[in-house]
Amino acid sequence: MGELLSVVDKDDNFLKEEERKTIHNSDQWHRGVHVLLINSKNEIMLQVRSSSKDKFPNCYDCSVSEHAIAGESFEDAAKRGIMEELGLDNITLRKLVKMRMNYGQHDSMITEVFEIHSDAKVKLDENETSNIIFVSKQKIPEIMKKENERFPPWTREILKWYVGLPSRIEVLR
Repeated sequence: MGELLSVVDKDDNFLKEEERKTIHNSDQWHRGVHVLLINSKNEIMLQVRSSSKDKFPNCYDCSVSEHAIAGESFEDAAKRGIMEELGLDNITLRKLVKMRMNYGQHDSMITEVFEIHSDAKVKLDENETSNIIFVSKQKIPEIMKKENERFPPWTREILKWYVGLPSRIEVLR
């Protein structure tokens, strides 16, 4: 059996549990998290997705992007993702937004976006990430304009929202 995720309605009410691959082929809403790591220079860490990723290989992504497994809170999923993808523990999370967005064909997500502040050396998961870069908030629009195709739809829209540009995300209360 594959990884189980919670299927929810568009308002984040739990409906059932289902395998991840089934959800990703059926347009069912499910939960995820994204984390933006900000260093002391006020730069955002973007990861470069591994070439082995099935979706958007070699593209820029948030510092952490993770599905919430069945029964897991958004905060617990973020903490797990931070540990798995960056090797960081005991980090203080700051919730930025809860949002809804269609990420692509058959991929509809209810997501919470968090921010963490750290200068700690990260230990990357090579299965997930091939490299990282740090970018100032002011440079994000310029990089997205120059390399738009290197941003998965979710990262592009989250970063646009973060820097104050019009975005497709639907903010949930």
